[in-house]
Parts: sequence; C-alpha cells; structure tokens
Amino acid sequence: LRLDERLALFEEVCRAVAYAHARLVVHRDLKPSNILLTATGEVRLLDFGIAKLLDPAAEGEAAPTRTRGLLATPEYASPEQLAGDPVTTATDVFALGVILYELACGQHPFLAKPATPYAMQRAVLETEPRRLSAALGERTADTLERAHLRGTQPARLRRALHGDLNRILRKALAKDPAARYGRAAAPGAD
Repeated sequence: LRLDERLALFEEVCRAVAYAHARLVVHRDLKPSNILLTATGEVRLLDFGIAKLLDPAAEGEAAPTRTRGLLATPEYASPEQLAGDPVTTATDVFALGVILYELACGQHPFLAKPATPYAMQRAVLETEPRRLSAALGERTADTLERAHLRGTQPARLRRALHGDLNRILRKALAKDPAARYGRAAAPGAD
C-alpha cells in the first residue's frame, strides 16, 4: 500500500482502539498481528486476552489482577509496561505509535534489527526513537524495497516522512504517558 493508504488504515485502527477505550478497556497488546483487515477493508482488533478494565469495580471485580512478568509483546510494550507501572489508555497510544512508525518506514522506532527482549526493553526505556528519515537509511536494496512497498521512490518517501509525521510520532512515543496523546483517536486524526 502507498503511504497515504497506510495512514488511512492507521486512522481506522486508532478509531477502533478509541472505541475500546470509551468502554474502559485497555488492550495492552496492540501489534500488527492483532489487527485484522477484512476483505471489505474494515479494521478489526483481535485478541483482547490480556486487556484490562480501567474500572474493575464496574464489573464487580474486588481488586485488580496482579501478575509477575510482562503481559505484552516486548516490541510494542510501553515504557510503563516494561517498568511494571500501571497501564492507562496512554499505554495503547504508545503501541499505536510503534505501529505507525513501522507502517511508515518498515522498521522499529528504537532498534533497527531484531533484538532480544532485554535489548528491546533497554532501548525503549533508555533511548529516544529514531527520526523516520534516519530510520529509512541510505540508498540500499532494503531502502529501495521499503520505498517500493509504499509505492514510491526513496527520495520521495524521505520527504513524506519529514514534518508532521515525525511530530505525531514524537508525541505518541513519549516516554512519559502524560506527554502522549490523551485519546487513541488523536494520532490518527492528526
């Protein structure tokens, strides 16, 4: 898909996540394999297996579940998830930022190559995400392929990845949950 088509699908994903948040549900494991695109082009969120109610008392639950270990996919987990802090809707906004980054340039915002869960955790907690244009890299076969998959040339893709998209990602991928978008629909709208 072209970059504009990818961004339109991302906006649909943001609206689907906002729908869950409006019902006080945080997904906690947003990632591409948990997003389905139907034959008619509709977005569906899948696998709410580790989702969390923001107000457990509303369902009669006495106390929130406590677990040891990470309940998320490390590549899409937010800093607060990795640190064992409470999750909020901002947790899903961070994962949306990782997904948007990958849709835009085909790489992860913190590490260019696959990494161990520990290396991923350190990168998310200790480093800032790479700028999109930097992640695209120099003119290599990989860069040509990523541009081709987005229906363009590397130079055009680099230009498209500057400006607003970088600002949206910087806000969605902020380390501090309070500095992220307040609503899941907001990055898609921007």
